[in-house]
Amino acid sequence: MNLKAIPFKRSAKLLALLLTSMLIATVSAITYLQLTMSSTVAVYKSNVYFVIGSDNGTKNLEVELDSTKTTATLTGLRAYPNASFTYSDPVKVRNNATTGSAPQIRLAPDVNPSANPEDFEYVKFLLNGTSARWLNFTSNSTAWSNTGTTNWITIPNSTQWSIAVVTKATAGAAVSASVTITIKVDVD
Repeated sequence: MNLKAIPFKRSAKLLALLLTSMLIATVSAITYLQLTMSSTVAVYKSNVYFVIGSDNGTKNLEVELDSTKTTATLTGLRAYPNASFTYSDPVKVRNNATTGSAPQIRLAPDVNPSANPEDFEYVKFLLNGTSARWLNFTSNSTAWSNTGTTNWITIPNSTQWSIAVVTKATAGAAVSASVTITIKVDVD
């Protein structure tokens, strides 16, 4: 056996392995594929928007819509100690489309309120349609909770549904107590 030939064989194998690795790396770099995508996004007016309901201006309620009618602000809502109080038509959701498939909508909580849980029993939102959807915010005197996002419901074209608000304060509620609740109407 020739002892001087062994290191040369190892060097040759190492050199062959190194050349093979470089060849694979080069071929991999040559076959690199690049995908490109271009998108154009246009702004459209929504066919689903808010409409001021018939309770506006009554029972201390003021409803204000932004210029796109996609944000409604309700101020002056009342809650009475130990008595349920209902605004049956403060604001409506309208599907103004006349053709095409009708969208689905649902009520969803934005965040749980934190103010004055000791002064309220509940504030409930009811989407009136062919099958009512309730989103309820309730208090256990120390914290607020909600029933979560409602199921989807299809709002037919050229239709509008009220979102009723039902309130109730606790028997010993402070007269100056208030709470701000923000909900979303998801449209699919």
